[in-house]
Amino acid sequence: MATFPIYIRHFDGSQRAFDITLTDTVKDVKEMMEEGDMFDLIYAGAELDDKQTLEPNMELEMVVDRQKLAESRADEIFCYVGTSFWEYGGETVEEERELIEMEFPPPTDININMMPFVFGDKNSIPSEYHGYLPLIENCWNLRPGKICYLTIQESLVKKDTSQRRAGLHIETPGSFENLHPKHRLGGGRSTILAWGKGAIAGRLCLEGIYMSSTVSDSCRVFNCRIREDKLTEPGIVRSHGDVSHLEPEIMLACEKFREKYKKFKSAGNHVLHMKPKRLYWITDRTPHESLPLAEDTYRQYFRVVSPSISVWFADHSTANPLGIVPPSDVI
Repeated sequence: MATFPIYIRHFDGSQRAFDITLTDTVKDVKEMMEEGDMFDLIYAGAELDDKQTLEPNMELEMVVDRQKLAESRADEIFCYVGTSFWEYGGETVEEERELIEMEFPPPTDININMMPFVFGDKNSIPSEYHGYLPLIENCWNLRPGKICYLTIQESLVKKDTSQRRAGLHIETPGSFENLHPKHRLGGGRSTILAWGKGAIAGRLCLEGIYMSSTVSDSCRVFNCRIREDKLTEPGIVRSHGDVSHLEPEIMLACEKFREKYKKFKSAGNHVLHMKPKRLYWITDRTPHESLPLAEDTYRQYFRVVSPSISVWFADHSTANPLGIVPPSDVI
């Protein structure tokens, strides 16, 4: 039977073409799409009935029931066994400890990003950053002698703006295809990029990312993480780790974490607004975002990324003037 094309504007903004026959109905087209019956098709502003047949070259719009879609795939995209963030000296899934406040040095407008240094060797860190040595030393379970990456940003943050990256994202870009073309270096969609990794073994945080700031409610973290096998699936992780389009799925995954661990006090921390001067650990698959501030505020931000990175972006990272460079296997 002869076929003809129709065009559907997907909810992610892309236009997709489908070849159908004269007898195919709207319901048949829906069955061709991975979202199943989670959406309606609109033509000329009107919703189409499932029994209606279609004409050649029709341009349709896909309108999704976002909550139904999230409920159908939250478990497929996210895992919430264990924890995806940890507050140093604070609550864990299993026990409550005394909270410990970090000491920040007086600010001097430092602005460095992903500067390589040797963990455990203060001589690998320029002296002007030594005020942060106590925070670095509190990044527990990083192995001395390994190259880690230091970020410090001290700046005035204007009202209604964020100091760091706004919008829900994860630190791993997912795959090479989610990078700017100049950074792809021949890698493909199947290549998973590490940017700190992170895992829980018992009550130990392995690898991962440590961060802290001096301002309350300036960062929001979600206690779930993208499943590793979903990092390279098209449409899940977008450019440079953007997952803002998955907020409904993220909220559902966090609710399931809270339900799973409801007998523990920490279950209430499924969505965390970071407290000032507390050191937090996250994985590179943990959704988080920098938040806009209610008023002009001076903020100090600190981060250490574990050795487990695949790519070091030299054009927007800070070279160590002491000559410390990433290992040769880091692109």
